[in-house]
Amino acid sequence: MAGAHKPQGIEEFRKALLEAVDDCLLVIGESAGDALLYHIEKNFGIKRQDIPEKLGAFHEALKRLLGEGATVIDILITKKLYDRLGLNFEGHENWTIVDYLNYAINAKRGY
Repeated sequence: MAGAHKPQGIEEFRKALLEAVDDCLLVIGESAGDALLYHIEKNFGIKRQDIPEKLGAFHEALKRLLGEGATVIDILITKKLYDRLGLNFEGHENWTIVDYLNYAINAKRGY
């Protein structure tokens, strides 16, 4: 039953990512965070609970709405996520939140 733990690992990442998004949105302000999520859902069809499965599209939506400011949000979410997962954050030029999440998944798997 080696695969029995995989869904729990995926669910751990999913939960940690959504909590990191929530934490990030509180940092920028509850009203601003709510407005950002509203516009992402309305204009891009991405609901908050779907962010883990649509992380690339979420990142692109942030870029369309915030321009280069999306990088700040990516980094903030990533730092919060890494804190939750017990990983050390190290910035990489040109990495998106998707790259950071893939790195975190591999790090937690021990690759």
